[in-house]
Amino acid sequence: MNDNIYLSVVLKEDIKIDNLKYPSFVKRDESKKAYSLLFRMFKYLGISIDINDICCSSNGKPYIKNSNIYFNYSHSKNYIACAVGFVDVGVDIEDEFEISNKASLLYLPGIKSNFRKAFVTKEAYSKLLGDFDDDFFKNIDVNNINKNKYEISKKEYDLVLFYDESNKNIKKIL
Repeated sequence: MNDNIYLSVVLKEDIKIDNLKYPSFVKRDESKKAYSLLFRMFKYLGISIDINDICCSSNGKPYIKNSNIYFNYSHSKNYIACAVGFVDVGVDIEDEFEISNKASLLYLPGIKSNFRKAFVTKEAYSKLLGDFDDDFFKNIDVNNINKNKYEISKKEYDLVLFYDESNKNIKKIL
């Protein structure tokens, strides 16, 4: 199990908000659905996590205190993606994606095509590092990221997962 990173991608409409206590920083329904999926993944993997052990760092990255289990999640208009592993992970997914010319010049300078994939790449990398500063995000060179990467590019969505150690297998579950 330590050699794997587990990934689940589901349609948002297929996830019901569970009748469980959520971490205090989880307010939006999309995030509650992501945590519902996350806890299903933990159960599937035989991992017992106390909801009170899930915290959020000062920069906004969720983590499990006193644990070597890492997770990250993302939601788009129609999908939720969660990743769980024994190394740090950052994941992002986008489906219907529109970006204005002004925003693309600001956040995706130098990118001439496939804005959705470039944005997802930057977002997943930011989530891995826990750095959500606008200046950091603007200056990420999507062609020069020195991290392990797993990606799915489909008509329906783009997904990028970054992780810290090589020699990991990505297992899609649920």
